[in-house]
Amino acid sequence: MNRGLRSCAAGALMLALLSAPLGAMAAETAPLVLAEETQSAGTGRTLSPFGVTRGSRGVSASTEWLTQARIGGLSLGLRLFTPMGDAVIFQECLRPVEPGSRYLELQIAVAEWTDGMLMQIDQHAVDVLDRSGITNIVLADEKLGVREVYTVEELNALRELFSLGEGEQLCLSGEDAPLTAVSEEGVRRQLTK
Repeated sequence: MNRGLRSCAAGALMLALLSAPLGAMAAETAPLVLAEETQSAGTGRTLSPFGVTRGSRGVSASTEWLTQARIGGLSLGLRLFTPMGDAVIFQECLRPVEPGSRYLELQIAVAEWTDGMLMQIDQHAVDVLDRSGITNIVLADEKLGVREVYTVEELNALRELFSLGEGEQLCLSGEDAPLTAVSEEGVRRQLTK
């Protein structure tokens, strides 16, 4: 996707979030338990198997099973959780967004997919991904079927929209699920319905 389309998509997302009812802002919840189950059907795309080499364009990804992303040997505040708050283990791989592209995507394949899986990411992690040329985070199930795709540009826009602090973690659980944030003290608050 070119930069112009991504900017339009991020703008549309911000506009939709700004039109959300104000009563939905800042309600505290922990862990994230939804009244309705949100189910991610996936995108129909399947990732190529992760090989021994997991890096690209001079940026390395870990070959281990992780509970916290690690790019270039640096642990990042990017983690996955079940809706009940249990840590999810995953593997990661960096690949060009499309053949010949200078931009990368961080591909994450979980050991076992759970509907309503929650990705938590802090500002430092978003900054490192951006500086490394990583434009997308792709979440895949254990069969490498793509379930969610988040762009770093959207994550930055959401963090700015909700004025999240450096240590606060933005929490996403798919397109139709509410956005939440976790403070440095571990308190979860709901940002949208």
